Amino acid sequence: DPIIGDDETGYLDLRTQRPDHELPDDLVVISDIQRPWNVCSGRPEGNCRNIWEKIWRSWIWVDSHGDSDLAEWFVKIDADSFLFPENMKRYVVDKGWSSNEHHYFGHILMHHTHNAEPMIAGAAVFFSRATLKAAANIFREFENTVESHNGEMKRQSDHVKCKDLLTDQEEFITSVCLKQHLGVEAYPVLDETGQELVIVGEIEDVLLWNRTEQGEWWYWKNKPKKHPKTGKDDMHHCCGDLPIAFHGYKDSQWFFKLENELYSEEVSDEGDSWKKYQWRNPTVTEKYFDRVRHAMKEAANIG
Repeated sequence: DPIIGDDETGYLDLRTQRPDHELPDDLVVISDIQRPWNVCSGRPEGNCRNIWEKIWRSWIWVDSHGDSDLAEWFVKIDADSFLFPENMKRYVVDKGWSSNEHHYFGHILMHHTHNAEPMIAGAAVFFSRATLKAAANIFREFENTVESHNGEMKRQSDHVKCKDLLTDQEEFITSVCLKQHLGVEAYPVLDETGQELVIVGEIEDVLLWNRTEQGEWWYWKNKPKKHPKTGKDDMHHCCGDLPIAFHGYKDSQWFFKLENELYSEEVSDEGDSWKKYQWRNPTVTEKYFDRVRHAMKEAANIG
């Protein structure tokens, strides 16, 4: 987003102004965004959560600047998600997938199927190179048809179209665009037993989620229960032993805690406040982490 700052400190528009300090080399300002997040500041509806415009313009930038030719696989990941890139690589290798084929995958959500396609949760969304480049071409058509600031998506509409809209429902429209234009469907990332590998909540909480006890709220709604091979009603539970992403850690110190737990006693953080952090369900969480450490060690030995 080109806007930094807040009501108290004031706003800086990076499209036209430069800060006194140097920006990080890996920070990209999407200068052509038409809906800066602060335009709704002070209005009853609050800040404009124009996440969809940020997403589609970002993918155009990636493709237009040649970055789509620098890798085979791409991920849109939230700032509060912890990524296991080596496990993602193992997953696509084990699947025998090619980046020259269309693939769109992650944690599948199916609660909007009355008016949209199944979609991949925004915590960590994965694309093959072929899909990213094709999606960027679709999104380029939006540039001449950008809606007004008030052109907000009506979530109860009978039919969701692939277009530019003022909305935070980027997962929703991404799935629609890929299905309508490319015939590409969302693919759930599960292990061989049908357990989730992309976790959309804090891991210590999701380990305790139970479909029978909780009922069919949005997380479980319309997801298949029965495993196609075993016939058991145990699909989509948490969690596989080679996770690809954990989500929900707004405090970045939890990242260092996870790094310490699953990779090394030495972490990249110079501070030590994370050392005081405790898991809410330590027995269940540590038991799962034991499985993860063992599985990752075994996978590394196999190569």
